[in-house]
Amino acid sequence: MVYIHARHEVEDYERWERHHEANAETRAAHGSLGTRVFRVDEEPTTLVLVQEVADDRLEELLAYYESDEFEALLEKAGVIDMGATVADLVHEQDA
Repeated sequence: MVYIHARHEVEDYERWERHHEANAETRAAHGSLGTRVFRVDEEPTTLVLVQEVADDRLEELLAYYESDEFEALLEKAGVIDMGATVADLVHEQDA
C-alpha cells in the first residue's frame, strides 16, 4: 500500500471540509482509497492528511493532483499553502 502524506494550511476548516467531502468521488475515481484528516494541536487551520492509494493507481492520482481542476478546487477550498510526500508502508504493528 502507498500513502500520500500532506499538510494543508487553510483559511477556514469548515470551508475546506465542504470542498474535500464534495471531491471524494473524484479522488476515488483516480485511485484514492480513503483519507484521514488530523488537526495540528493549537493550530485549527493546519491539517495533516494521510491518504491511502492503490499501488497501481498512484501515478494517476498524482497526475490529478497536478491538474488545473485540482488547483482550482484548492483555491475554492481556501488552501493557503500545502506540501505532500509519497510514503510506502514498511511496518505496521498493533499496540
